[in-house]
Amino acid sequence: MISEILESLFILWAGKDSYPSDEKTNQNLKLLRNEEWFQRLFSEHTELFLENKELRYIIGAVKLDKVLINPKSKQRFEDDLIHLINIIRKRHN
Repeated sequence: MISEILESLFILWAGKDSYPSDEKTNQNLKLLRNEEWFQRLFSEHTELFLENKELRYIIGAVKLDKVLINPKSKQRFEDDLIHLINIIRKRHN
């Protein structure tokens, strides 16, 4: 079930054939850190954002230029990140 949810999130935000580089992931993290909502998430879950491969994949693969200009997309992306973080945390407990 968890893998199905993660796969759905990957496809939703990244597309099936998108494999982001560490450079792209770090660039997107830097851009997201300008967003107030993301600053709170990042400060609470810094270790996950820096080390979890699934979370980093989503961050790197997302097309931020499209997400951040649309309030609905931005909110949905925030909700999806929170959901993914909760799944990851439950899996590690």
